[in-house]
Amino acid sequence: MTDAQDAIKDQIPVPVADVKVEAIDGELLLYHPRDTRAIYLNPSAAVIWSLCDGQRRVSDIIQLIGEGYPEAGDSLTEQVLATLAQFRDNGVLHSKP
Repeated sequence: MTDAQDAIKDQIPVPVADVKVEAIDGELLLYHPRDTRAIYLNPSAAVIWSLCDGQRRVSDIIQLIGEGYPEAGDSLTEQVLATLAQFRDNGVLHSKP
């Protein structure tokens, strides 16, 4: 784990206030009206999104997913961090220290 990853794990991911969430056929659709952008989440990404409540740290999210999906293995942290980065890159999530 790099120092940058350790720093990210202490952040608290917060959904952007005006992002709308809609469930469609077992997947989530995030719609950002200001940017007129829609993002489809597969079930794994939807679980991560649902845990981004503005209260939990990234490390808490990783721990909860690890408890729920012990078969995820060693790549779990990298997968969660990559998904959170995609959320940030798409403008639907920001982090607070």
